[in-house]
Amino acid sequence: MTLQSIARWVGPVSIIAAALIIVSQGVHLALGLAMGAQPADNVLHSVKYVLALLAMVALLLALTGMYLRQAGAAGRLGLIGYLIAFLGTVLVAGDWWFESFIMPRLAATAPEVMTGSITGSMAVGAAATFGLFAVGWMIFGIATFRANVYPRPAAVLLTIGGVVGILALSTPYQVPLAIAVGWIGYSLTRSQPAEALAPALTPA
Repeated sequence: MTLQSIARWVGPVSIIAAALIIVSQGVHLALGLAMGAQPADNVLHSVKYVLALLAMVALLLALTGMYLRQAGAAGRLGLIGYLIAFLGTVLVAGDWWFESFIMPRLAATAPEVMTGSITGSMAVGAAATFGLFAVGWMIFGIATFRANVYPRPAAVLLTIGGVVGILALSTPYQVPLAIAVGWIGYSLTRSQPAEALAPALTPA
């Protein structure tokens, strides 16, 4: 993939990812306020989690593009943050996939599974999911701030989004991260892509 192609798609994809996250979080919050907790076999349950799943897929693409565009300047810390954030985001996407396609079936055929506290392997999986998501995005935000390729206020917000990402499986705690990603995406659409990429990808 050429530097020019990265520059062309990473900005718009970041904006799309931000929009999808905000929309999915808004739909989740609005449905909760208007209708309360929906049964998992309700079609609205699947709709809101499919939106969230699409948002995470777009976020993975945006994360990869943002990293590639600043890889040299971000150094090892950027690589570490990228890898952990990527894994954490994949795990969150996996949770939304489960909620979208498996949970409705479980609710219809084995409702007893839906009751009780989260313990054992489920607790470990949940902790790993939001823990890796939060730590990865926080490190990536710090590396982005240090690289100084993107607007530094956006990098600060990206770091804050990582910190509150410990609550990423709840609404609306993905919004700060979404705003930061959208901010970076918008800044890229306003820059000169080909010339701006070259110094960003020069090893530090």
